Amino acid sequence: MSRLCMILGGLALALLALAPALADPRSESEAVWSVADRCAREAARLFPDFTPQGNIARENYRRACLRANNDPAPNGSATTTIR
Repeated sequence: MSRLCMILGGLALALLALAPALADPRSESEAVWSVADRCAREAARLFPDFTPQGNIARENYRRACLRANNDPAPNGSATTTIR
């Protein structure tokens, strides 16, 4: 009986060790994308004008929002080139 308990205990420990490796990686990716979408929507709501200054303000807000949520964002602030 004790041998059976040891085998079952070992199997349980093995399954617990493998559980993080078997987790669905898409859920983490979907979380990152949802934060990016939320930041973009909020930036568009706060800066609705599509002038060069509005575009810069919207992009700077989006980058700051991504950084605040520990998501990857381009370094620095957005700039525009006037042609």
